[in-house]
Amino acid sequence: MARIRALVVDDSRFMVSLISSILDASGEIEVVGFALDGEQAVEQARKLVPDVITMDVVMPRMDGIEATRTIVRELAIPIVIFSAHTQQGAATAIDALAAGAVDCIAKPAGERSMSLGETGAALVRKLVEVVGGVSGPAPRPQAAPGSALAAGNAPAVVAIGASTGGIAALSVVLPHFPASVPFPVLVVQHFPRGFTASLAQKLDSMCSMSVGEAEPGQMLAPGYAIVAPGGMDMEVTTGRRARVSAGQGPGVLRPSVDVTFRSVARVFGPACVAVVLSGMGRDGAEGVREVGRAGGRVVVQDPATATAWGMPSAAIDTGFAEAVLPLERIGSYLLTTCRGS
Repeated sequence: MARIRALVVDDSRFMVSLISSILDASGEIEVVGFALDGEQAVEQARKLVPDVITMDVVMPRMDGIEATRTIVRELAIPIVIFSAHTQQGAATAIDALAAGAVDCIAKPAGERSMSLGETGAALVRKLVEVVGGVSGPAPRPQAAPGSALAAGNAPAVVAIGASTGGIAALSVVLPHFPASVPFPVLVVQHFPRGFTASLAQKLDSMCSMSVGEAEPGQMLAPGYAIVAPGGMDMEVTTGRRARVSAGQGPGVLRPSVDVTFRSVARVFGPACVAVVLSGMGRDGAEGVREVGRAGGRVVVQDPATATAWGMPSAAIDTGFAEAVLPLERIGSYLLTTCRGS
């Protein structure tokens, strides 16, 4: 099997060399080029057309955000942000994801602390997953959207799960909700620690409703969306408060969509709605089953409109999806639902 062709972009020659050695040593990835700033990244992407790109965000001349926006628009090459794990770096990484990057991995605190260990293995795994999940076989056609949800009662809570490509998807769905939306929203996006506070701030700036990172014991409230903290699981208690914990699943799948969906099914029963957006893998599918068995409703992004189709397809395969919709229709569909029309 041919190795995945990667382009490495970082303003540090040391990091370029280190990342390249990690990827090449994996046996699954071949580094075909590198760039030290955004302009070079665009030039190399046009010339080499790699399968995937690792992108730093803070660089001279053209930064990683503008480079990402240009490359995604022109070439549709999946880009994984490899950003410094700092508050400033996290905020910038969120901007890059909103610009079209498909995922993000945090750099270690010090460049030279990175090795062929945990971070290197995570980077290799992520690139392999991204290429397989984004450019793999197209999903089979799905049935037309159902109408049962629109005819139902207003939901008591809407829980949204996403992973790869989820930032861009959330940026489309959440701004549909007005400040007066009559239900709370729970957002679960696979992300490492240190990034979800910036994600919440970014979404809050785009939305009429308030968006914030979940705090332990926080009461769910209509017109407010809470984002599960990176690397942590978020559940809803019987008192309709957020419970945040270290979780039990693999770190790459925390916060877990399944954990949150199961809890809303348990607490809200038929009054809950689960929404599955773009993402690789199957996280959320078991939670969807619990929501469906509890009488709740399930809305799924049409895999054909998703950056990564694994999570939407797995949710549809459960048989509990009442509506399969293009991304741009999900927000308005949920609002129609809450009006009971």
